[in-house]
Amino acid sequence: MFMVDIVGVRVLYTGDYSREEDHHFHAAEILQFSPNICISESTYGVQLHQPRNVREKHFTDVIHSTISQGGRVLIPTFALGCAQELLLILDQYWSNHPEPHNIPIYYASPLAKSGL
Repeated sequence: MFMVDIVGVRVLYTGDYSREEDHHFHAAEILQFSPNICISESTYGVQLHQPRNVREKHFTDVIHSTISQGGRVLIPTFALGCAQELLLILDQYWSNHPEPHNIPIYYASPLAKSGL
C-alpha cells in the first residue's frame, strides 16, 4: 500500500486486500486517514462471497469425493498467497481426516516452494 501526497491531494494505491482473516494473513487494517483518491485492485470487488468456512468445506468435500472415487485433483494457482492458503487448508484437512493420509499433495511452483 502506498500513499502519495501531490500538492495536497492524497492518493492511496493498494493491491489486493481482504478484511477477512485467513490461514496465513491478517485482515487488512482500517487506515486512520482519508485519501482524496483510492486506486485498488478489485478482481472480486463486486462479488458476494459465502462465508470462508462454507467455501473451505465445499473445497475439501469436492477433493475428498474425487480422491475417494480414485480420481485426481489439479488446482492451478498463480499467486503465491493463493497457493499458500490452499496448501494450508489441505494440510489442516489431511491432519484431521485419516482417510486421505496416503494421498500425496504435489505442487509444481518454484515460487510456492520458496514461500513454504
